[in-house]
Amino acid sequence: MREWALSAEVVAHLFAMVTYAIAVGLAVFGTIMSKPRLEKAGHLLAAIGFVIQSCALLLRWYGASHGPYLTRYEVLSSNSWMAMALFLFLVWRTPRLRSLSVIIYPATLLVLGLGIYTGPEVQMLPPTFTGVWLVLHVCFYFVAFAAALMSLGASVFYVFHSSEFVQRFTPPSRDVLDRESYRFAGLTFAFWGIGMLTGAIWAYYSWGRYWGWDPVETWSLITWFVYGIYLHLRRFFGLKGRSAALLLTIGFALAVGSLFFTSLLTTSLHSEYFN
Repeated sequence: MREWALSAEVVAHLFAMVTYAIAVGLAVFGTIMSKPRLEKAGHLLAAIGFVIQSCALLLRWYGASHGPYLTRYEVLSSNSWMAMALFLFLVWRTPRLRSLSVIIYPATLLVLGLGIYTGPEVQMLPPTFTGVWLVLHVCFYFVAFAAALMSLGASVFYVFHSSEFVQRFTPPSRDVLDRESYRFAGLTFAFWGIGMLTGAIWAYYSWGRYWGWDPVETWSLITWFVYGIYLHLRRFFGLKGRSAALLLTIGFALAVGSLFFTSLLTTSLHSEYFN
């Protein structure tokens, strides 16, 4: 281990969290008070925070001699990084969706804060927690979580679109929100499924079995089914509007539970990440 890099990445992570916190305040306050300059400054700070967090993760990678995907600290930080990366790309491609920042920025800040709270200690994990299939398994779940968060943001804005508070953020039309939530739900379903597949292959090489009905595996499968049900109802039965948005909200709640809470509440192979 390279101690100087690990010490530097902790400081960088703290700077990133502070930058995100200020970005949240500026973006939300600037939008509510119709201060375009403050809102723009908030988005700029979010991008700066993303660069700082990227440097922190690279330092972690260099210092710990493995990618930032093994310990709870690394997994939570990487999840927040991926969510911010996807949202910044989304805003760059579709600027009218920038109002979703009032959900994405605080969520990213919360996940990063939880990661920092767990402590940056480098842990020695079992030899089975290695290999390219583990890397692919975890990385696909990073993307799936980020896509699920984008879908949630659009769904929440859809449900409360007519409220005076949401209207202050000048949200996109309900048709746009409905379409974006559908698109990102499809990405969530695809990447979540690939994450399970690569995880099964990793499990086979590590423990000699593809599937063991581990609690995390079971709830992950249930989450994938919920997103699959949503897409099926949407494609073949025309499910749209508030009902579709509420179903996606349930799917996101299950995703958060299976990724971050099931391992804490039960003893399983996956709980090695979080002990």
